[in-house]
Amino acid sequence: MPNLPLTPEFITTFLVFATCLGVVGLLAWLEKRPRATLQPRLLPTTPVMLVVGFVGILALVHLVNLAGVHTGR
Repeated sequence: MPNLPLTPEFITTFLVFATCLGVVGLLAWLEKRPRATLQPRLLPTTPVMLVVGFVGILALVHLVNLAGVHTGR
């Protein structure tokens, strides 16, 4: 499929994947910063990072499937 990057499905899935990648990177950076106080943060970064990372993996698999590679059974 030579015009794959021009399809709306590819663009949407790629934007979801890129957003998930950015959010996971931001949350990893927030988690590794040194803490000034011992007060807990308002956003639990680890569970949010796991959920967003899972969505990112699903988006990556969808991109691979759009490219023509058969994943799964």
